[in-house]
Amino acid sequence: MKCSICGKEELLPFKCKYCGEYFCAEHRLPEKHNCLGAQAIASPHEKEMREVRLRMKTEEEVLKSLSRRRALREAGHIAISLILVSLVGLSIVGYSSYIFMLPSIFIIYLAGFILSYLLHELAHRIVARRNNVKAYFKLDPIGSLLTLVSAIPMLPIKFISPGAVVLSTLTSLRVIGSVAFWGPATNLILSISLYILSLLSKTLLLPTIYSTILIILAKFNAFIAFFNLIPFGPLDGLKIIKWSITRWVVIFTLSLLLLIFTW
Repeated sequence: MKCSICGKEELLPFKCKYCGEYFCAEHRLPEKHNCLGAQAIASPHEKEMREVRLRMKTEEEVLKSLSRRRALREAGHIAISLILVSLVGLSIVGYSSYIFMLPSIFIIYLAGFILSYLLHELAHRIVARRNNVKAYFKLDPIGSLLTLVSAIPMLPIKFISPGAVVLSTLTSLRVIGSVAFWGPATNLILSISLYILSLLSKTLLLPTIYSTILIILAKFNAFIAFFNLIPFGPLDGLKIIKWSITRWVVIFTLSLLLLIFTW
């Protein structure tokens, strides 16, 4: 006879006492062939537990699917925002600038510009998740449009805010302030590091273009920190003040000093 599951020929097949079907050695147990007879005689508790496990498994699969979709959507939003930021960075020096003819300088400048923005947003996201707060990056339609318009070279004022990290979990004022704090704080660390590197490049007698690019990047990071620390609307400054005005005063003063030094 043939196994009712796999169709394998068996000289001495196993007959299930619950459903009456014949099976091979591999599928002889009720749980191996999803025996309907065994399920029919199962106790109400076993049936209930089976349904609960099935429901939990289904919900887990749905949550994993949603998590994957959100991760892919977030990656797409980040990629688009980095393209917009790159265009603004290139517009500052001009699309026909001579730095495009120097591959090493071009890579340093563009990578530094992109990382200045990306690390700011990642700092928000990392601090939030360390405090068990769900956070993800999301594009802002109006901010993206203004950033794209800012990529026009002749415009003197540049607006760089294609999106932001959104907190999707209710949390305390301390966590919100801490998340907001580490965005501009990251830019200040970058600004100081780039400023020191620009001084070292002069000491090492490297071509002047290296120190110039490093100063531009240091100034850009100082400006990002200063702008985000303005206590207005959705910017980081207001959130930090509500959490700790002392921390805001210290970090705002430092951003202002760096902006002056790198100007």
